[in-house]
Amino acid sequence: MTGTAVTPTLRLDRSLALLWGTTCTAAVVLFALSAALGSSLYGIPVVLALLLALALAGSLVLAVVLPVVAAGTSAAAVIALALAGSPETGSPWPVAVPTTIAFAVTLALVVLRSDWRPGFIAWVVGVAGASVVGIAGHRPPASGDAATADLIVFAAVSGVLLGVAVLVSRWQDVRRQLLREQQLSASEHARLEVAEERTRIARELHDVVAHGMSAIQVQASSARYRLPELPEDAAREFDELAATARASMGEMRRLLGVLRHEGGADLAPQPGLADVPALVADASRHGEVVLDAELAHDDPARSDPVLGLAAYRIVQESLSNVARHATGAPVHVRIERTAADIRVEVRNGRAPGRPASAPAPIGGGHGIRGMRERAGLLDGTLTAEAVDDGFVVVAVLPVPTVTG
Repeated sequence: MTGTAVTPTLRLDRSLALLWGTTCTAAVVLFALSAALGSSLYGIPVVLALLLALALAGSLVLAVVLPVVAAGTSAAAVIALALAGSPETGSPWPVAVPTTIAFAVTLALVVLRSDWRPGFIAWVVGVAGASVVGIAGHRPPASGDAATADLIVFAAVSGVLLGVAVLVSRWQDVRRQLLREQQLSASEHARLEVAEERTRIARELHDVVAHGMSAIQVQASSARYRLPELPEDAAREFDELAATARASMGEMRRLLGVLRHEGGADLAPQPGLADVPALVADASRHGEVVLDAELAHDDPARSDPVLGLAAYRIVQESLSNVARHATGAPVHVRIERTAADIRVEVRNGRAPGRPASAPAPIGGGHGIRGMRERAGLLDGTLTAEAVDDGFVVVAVLPVPTVTG
């Protein structure tokens, strides 16, 4: 099934174009009628009739962009036409039919485009001004009853349309509020679904991975006591395995805390560049790992913990990849810092007794992909490729510019 979705912006543009087209057409028609009737039936000089008709019809167009100005202009035009017109012809006076229509529609647009107060004030001023002119200025053949009837019709028609516009405006406000509430409810529902899914993932990780890591840690820790004849080198390997399992369990607990939105996990200190030497020292127990950097506590990344964490995780993941895919290979970790960026390079050679091995295919696995995404979030770059003597990972992370 194919089709074109109509966006809210497109619908808004169409509605605005329709409003402009309708308003301009009505203004042209009312201008022609008001000018013609003013000069022919009410004895208004042609130039003055054109100017007053232009003010009356122009307020209709002006209501779309400047509602408050349009309200005042329309009320003034109604009073001016009543003053300039002569009741001697017997036509509806002091307010002609085109004037009533233009004034009522202008007030409706003012209410819909801004607020009910300017429209109501303009209605009071227009009706009061026309009433004063009609009561004080009527003369034969127009009677006081005829002027009163015309004023009642004028006030009723414009007042009813003003009231309808107010009701429509209030309905639109209520509808917009309901739409906002629906959006908030949908957003809250989506957030709850995400929270439930995160909790489910945390539960699965705890039940499956954490249980397995606990078993490994217990077995490795007790190997020295369960197997008295175990050689000392093998016993140390089991102790290191138990320590690694305990550290991994700690990382797992922190991850579970984040997934479950536990406040303590969010406030727990995260590793940074200053923690890389300890990471390298731990990896050195399982192979030759050399760190070419002096990482003091006042390094540039200390002011940005996100940058330091990213560099740490990239080194950590690279060393893990070497341990998995090039076990025993010599590793050289180099970190260069400038005012503009931090360059992290992890290069491993060939593993003893095997050819050089890449940590993982570029298109498969999640290690290199995760490192690349982490660098990309900081507007940095990461490359991972095989070289003649092994494999190299290079990440360049820009240092944020401090302003102010």
